[in-house]
Amino acid sequence: MDCSVPVSRIAFGGDGVGRLPDGKVCFVPGALPGETVRAEITHEAKSFARARVLDVLTASPERITPDCPLAGTCPGCVYRHASYDCELEWKNRQFHDFLTRGNPAAGDIQFLPPLGAPSRNGCRNKLTFVCENDAFCYRGLDNKTAVSVQDCPLGHPDIRELLATAKPGADGQKRTFRRTLHDGALDSGSEKWQGIAHLTEQLGAFGEFRVPKASFFQVNPDMAPKLAERVLTLLKELGAEQILELYCGSGVFSILATEHIPGLTANAVELDMAAIDAAVFNAKHHGVAGRCSFLVADAGEAFHTLASSCDPAKSCVLVDPPRTGLPGALTREIGEFGPEAVLYVSCGPDTLRRDADRLAEFGFRIQSAGMIDMFPATGHFESVTLFRRRP
Repeated sequence: MDCSVPVSRIAFGGDGVGRLPDGKVCFVPGALPGETVRAEITHEAKSFARARVLDVLTASPERITPDCPLAGTCPGCVYRHASYDCELEWKNRQFHDFLTRGNPAAGDIQFLPPLGAPSRNGCRNKLTFVCENDAFCYRGLDNKTAVSVQDCPLGHPDIRELLATAKPGADGQKRTFRRTLHDGALDSGSEKWQGIAHLTEQLGAFGEFRVPKASFFQVNPDMAPKLAERVLTLLKELGAEQILELYCGSGVFSILATEHIPGLTANAVELDMAAIDAAVFNAKHHGVAGRCSFLVADAGEAFHTLASSCDPAKSCVLVDPPRTGLPGALTREIGEFGPEAVLYVSCGPDTLRRDADRLAEFGFRIQSAGMIDMFPATGHFESVTLFRRRP
């Protein structure tokens, strides 16, 4: 069945949203607001439907010709058909919507200007593929189908050059390509990769940080310093004397905070032992080892220990959790501890809103929030949100 669908907005994740002739909401990947498309229904549920574009009957002025042959097939770059201004605008709208819809305190939120990326292409210093049928592949929309990738414009030029000559491994093998200014481009299937334990990442003017090769670090070297700058600016304005950082990775935020805010101390926790070893090294390298303490533990299990020596009225809890957000028990512990503020770095606006509602039960309200487009062309983005405790 096909029908005409007028599209009014873009949902989180990148799908155009319109309504079928009977009024049912319909998600249409590849369609833009203001367009009318002829679409084929691919799935219909009780309250919504999904469809694919057969033809664009009325095109948006924001529609562009995708610059990747896999656009529409690869599930990664859901905005390749849209101008970057359009992408940034709708990501920012989605972020606002997550934090304001049904929120009685929405009017008190100060939304900071969104930070856009200088380029969609060449922006990632890490790409991971799965090997299938003698090819490097991404997983398709169904998370099962293998989409063969000969080139990926998201990758740094050095990674794309290395990818062009690399040989895929056995079926099912994962292969990671990483690039740093210090180490160059590396293939996890190479002997050189096997012979190293750490990479050296450059965080703009903030300097170098050691990172275990298998550990997390922000993948966009243009945007990572902007994220760090926003976190640092908010911490300076906050005036806390101590931060408790959960999911600290290789210690970047704690180290930058103590390096740039006189008198501030940091207690940080991370489950990845190799990352904590790197954090200790980085603190010494940046000259703040005496004001940073790092603990290898699960954040939820260690929070009480971490907070036991801190004065809540002088503390800020800084969290940068995975996309699943904070465990409920940990959110309660933070709320019961009652710090002056919680600074939340998030890559999942849905779980951020869930955790915001949980923190609200303990008197925390959002003071300021801003979207940072760490992942241009894709449906994802980063954000920084500051919660303040109110009576």
